[in-house]
Amino acid sequence: MKLAASEAFKKLKLKHYQQAKITTTKFYQTKPFFSMPEQIEKESGVLAPKRVNQVDLFKRYTYEVLPALEQSVELDLLDKVFQKVDPVVRESITQAYIRKQVEQLAQQPDPASIKDLDDNTKSNMPREKAKLFLKDWLDLNPIQIGKWIPLNYELFKKTFKFLSPGDFQKNLIELSKNFSLMMTDVGFKTIDYVDSSIRVPQIFQYKKLSKDNFHKEGFFIIMFNVLKGDFNDELRKHRNNELFQRVFATSVNFDALLTVILNHWELIQQLRTPDQRKEFFKSLVDQLLEKIDKQQANASMPELLFSTVKTLQFQDFTLDLTKYANNPLPVPKSLIENRFGEQYYGYSSNLLFYGDHGAGKSGVLMQAIIFAQQTGWIVAVVPSGYNWTSLKYEAKRHFKTGLYMQPKAAQEWLEQFKEANQEHLKTFQVDLSLYGKFNLSGVHDDDPDPCPNLYDERRGYHFKDFEKFTTQEERDFEEAQDQIMSARITLKIPKPQYLQEIIDYGISNAHYATNAVYEVMEQLYNTEKYKVLVAVDGINWFYRPSQIPSFRYESDKDLRGHVPPYHMSLPRLFMHFDGHKIKNGTKITASSIFKLFQHDFQPKHVLLPQKYGIKLNGAPLDMFRSFCEYGIQTGMWKCDEFSQNTLEQFWMETQGNYFETIKCMKVHWRDI
Repeated sequence: MKLAASEAFKKLKLKHYQQAKITTTKFYQTKPFFSMPEQIEKESGVLAPKRVNQVDLFKRYTYEVLPALEQSVELDLLDKVFQKVDPVVRESITQAYIRKQVEQLAQQPDPASIKDLDDNTKSNMPREKAKLFLKDWLDLNPIQIGKWIPLNYELFKKTFKFLSPGDFQKNLIELSKNFSLMMTDVGFKTIDYVDSSIRVPQIFQYKKLSKDNFHKEGFFIIMFNVLKGDFNDELRKHRNNELFQRVFATSVNFDALLTVILNHWELIQQLRTPDQRKEFFKSLVDQLLEKIDKQQANASMPELLFSTVKTLQFQDFTLDLTKYANNPLPVPKSLIENRFGEQYYGYSSNLLFYGDHGAGKSGVLMQAIIFAQQTGWIVAVVPSGYNWTSLKYEAKRHFKTGLYMQPKAAQEWLEQFKEANQEHLKTFQVDLSLYGKFNLSGVHDDDPDPCPNLYDERRGYHFKDFEKFTTQEERDFEEAQDQIMSARITLKIPKPQYLQEIIDYGISNAHYATNAVYEVMEQLYNTEKYKVLVAVDGINWFYRPSQIPSFRYESDKDLRGHVPPYHMSLPRLFMHFDGHKIKNGTKITASSIFKLFQHDFQPKHVLLPQKYGIKLNGAPLDMFRSFCEYGIQTGMWKCDEFSQNTLEQFWMETQGNYFETIKCMKVHWRDI
């Protein structure tokens, strides 16, 4: 038996070596693809070799040479290992090999009879439909990644009355006649991030919180969200301070300070009660006002802030910030591992998704928005930053503040917000201490001038020099409109009881719509009773010149006569990465480059640290299989079946890009 097995193995090995040698030799004897001019061919008498297409050459190499080489290498390695194993084990392996491999080899058909390699990879058995859908939204767990959450179209229309993020309505819903979301790995982590951003003040009274466990992931997140609200309460008292407006416009410095504080048990001991936290943050803000360099050109980076402030004193404890200048967000390591990896700080007040068009940025936003909406959150969504900076909506200028208002866009936003959150708005009581502080264009009474008369040293002019070129007729018109533009929504609704009253009035009166949007967002940012998610798709368009022309910006060579979004009421409200200002919730954003050719957007382009953004690169192969299966089962892709080899080829062609995949599905009717 041993002799027979050994001989069979040697014959099999020799056969594969010979087959690999013959296949490789034949391939390399093939002449490369090139052309010889006919005139030279005739005069020299030398015939040009047969032309071979490089693509065909690569296919032959892939299908013929590589498999043969792999088989010969594997058998060589197997032979070496085979000689080293124990004789008893060797005999057992030999017998198993004879029973299975030699018998299967004898049953293989003659290679000459195989005409189509692709047909040979297909199964003759009918393909069983994969189980794609979850029964319930709350079934979510890491094992379910790649599954689809079935939702109804009415929910989609309710949440996105006019427009949804990305191309969902145009592609997935209209093609498949179905509204479902595929749970991706990043989507699951984003939902976990959103769900963990709620405010639980009782954490500081928790008896199990101690010096040994305060730095653990769960405690860190809850304490961070509590301190976020207390720190903001103190900052709001300095709303008219231009320095603080600049330093804390985004959450970078804010998050860095809180993270460093939460790394010291001595400081956590001083934050046990609301009164202690109030006193602590008053001391913090006072010291910052005293030590921050008012002339600092770029005060939004924590490295510069920490090196400028250097130390902070809290009772008997001195906090040395210079130690954290190179690592301003020292979060627990487990947060980095369990969230988005090394590309993200681990935890902060904002999430920004960026990547190529069709990489899945808007899809992740949709997953987070629908999850929040279905689990009792209030969702405030800007589905397209591009629309607000384009010529889609008429804009008119508020003469006193200089901001451009888009009443129709504000009305649409209010209407969509109302449809998505009807259950909460009827019971959401207005905090009258916050109400009535905004004018018609959305400028708060305590805010600095939104359009200051800055001096451009490079070009030698002040921003408001344009007033020299206005005509007397224009000035008379502005004066006549002054009374109309000075009105506020408080004149019409002095003391609203519920938030829906403000929304309804803004929807029915375009003149007050922008004012209503600002009043609504002020209530949302400061509520503790309701959980709030703010989501903005296409936020990068707020950092580019709009398409709205105005002679007032002709002197700025970067604007070229177009209004910047920071001088437009609606973009100005949503453009900042200010999730730290939301008392009980968070903010997630995504870039959009569908109108920009070969544009590479990154967080640093908007002065945000690179680790505040998460880059998406399309679907991995496993999720790509699920996406293709969904396309077939819903009729979005007219394809009856596909083999593993051709599915991998399809993934390689599209690189897992959802937009490219759907584009292929629309015109790709072959059975693969």
